[in-house]
Amino acid sequence: MKKVLFFVLAFVGMQVYYSCSSGGNDNVVSTAEMNITLDGMTCAEGCAKTIEKTVAELEGVTYSNVNFEEKTATFKFDDTKTNEKDILAAIAALNEGQYKVTHVEVKIEKKATEGEQDTKVEAVEEELMKDTAV
Repeated sequence: MKKVLFFVLAFVGMQVYYSCSSGGNDNVVSTAEMNITLDGMTCAEGCAKTIEKTVAELEGVTYSNVNFEEKTATFKFDDTKTNEKDILAAIAALNEGQYKVTHVEVKIEKKATEGEQDTKVEAVEEELMKDTAV
């Protein structure tokens, strides 16, 4: 019975750990993805690339893509280092306010830090111990 309990605890602990893993960067508390619709772009090589590059240079931005034809942009960032207001302000500051954001959608994904992962594993182990204690 003890061997079975050990394997169950080990399995559940690994599942919790890997499901909460942040892909090797345990310092990231949460990440965000922002999708926007833009007006005011007149060309793909100048306007779209300028917006894309400007946002990519902000601290914490991990992905920056502007689609000129669809008038959309997608940005992924560590929201402990920057936020959607910083990104929108950077875009608004370009070309004397030429670019207007008409739609904003933000998705935030919380990720556990290494300490939070340990706490979750311990909580699951305690719960399993209660359930198997007879």
